[in-house]
Amino acid sequence: MTLEPKEVRGALFIFSSPRSFCSPINWALSEIFKSDIQLDWEIQELLPNNYSSEFNWIGPKGICARIVSNLSRWGKLRMEAIEEPINNSLGERFAVTPELGIFRADMNSLGETLLSETKIKAGFERSNQEGETIVAEISFMLGKPWDDDLEPFRRSFNGTSVRWISKTG
Repeated sequence: MTLEPKEVRGALFIFSSPRSFCSPINWALSEIFKSDIQLDWEIQELLPNNYSSEFNWIGPKGICARIVSNLSRWGKLRMEAIEEPINNSLGERFAVTPELGIFRADMNSLGETLLSETKIKAGFERSNQEGETIVAEISFMLGKPWDDDLEPFRRSFNGTSVRWISKTG
């Protein structure tokens, strides 16, 4: 499958969503993609009355941020969204938890989180001001608290059938 220069592939993993949010998530994604989206929801074993789903897409660069911005407003969701890098540009990774909020990082073609010189310098400064170790600061900048929260949900996640949705217009 060939992608247009301004199109990217992405994936949304909803690890936990209250049942009452499932239909509104479908509606929100349908609005964003201008296409009827009906996710396949599975029971989330770790949290009673919660469900999980997976969604893959091809769409314009930046749509991942729009998805996360829209869905994260509701709180109570645990999710991860990835916009793959394409044509020498960086991708993005978002992680969202009810307690921690949104984490965003640049991602290279190997799926690694990238830290800019500016972020590293800011980490050194925060480390000095707040009395934290630089290791703690770098762990935070790499999203470790989000990964720690999401990891049990990732492990319990069965995933659903893969369906690619292309945004048009």
